[in-house]
Amino acid sequence: MTGAPVFGLDDGGLTLEEATRVVGRAVAEARRLGVTVSVAVCGAQGRLVAFAKMDGAGGMSARGAIGKAVASAASGEPSEVIPPPGDTLSCSIVEGEGTAAFHGRGGIPLMRSGAVMGAVGVFGAASCDQEFSCATAGAAAYR
Repeated sequence: MTGAPVFGLDDGGLTLEEATRVVGRAVAEARRLGVTVSVAVCGAQGRLVAFAKMDGAGGMSARGAIGKAVASAASGEPSEVIPPPGDTLSCSIVEGEGTAAFHGRGGIPLMRSGAVMGAVGVFGAASCDQEFSCATAGAAAYR
């Protein structure tokens, strides 16, 4: 069957253009702060839409950024306050698919009209406060 979707769930309506704008703003904030990070943006169901790893960012920063975005999208909360694994259905589905949710500061949900459309996650800076600042700047580009 040609043209059949591999997986039919809508991932929240977050467009590539919007996600790329979020990544760009987060990277710009990282440059302003003088740090190197990875930035991930996922849709409402925790699937990656856009990603960037700045030159010089650590090799494992990618997993941390994706994990923070997944945690925030699955819970609709900042990544540091996500419920424990298995505590909610959406977290269980995402984690059951093998995408680890990272429970640390630096993931922010992207909201539209009160609904979670996705999330941005940042990892790799010298401090969680810097990662949070980059994620906040990225999220502001979505609003």
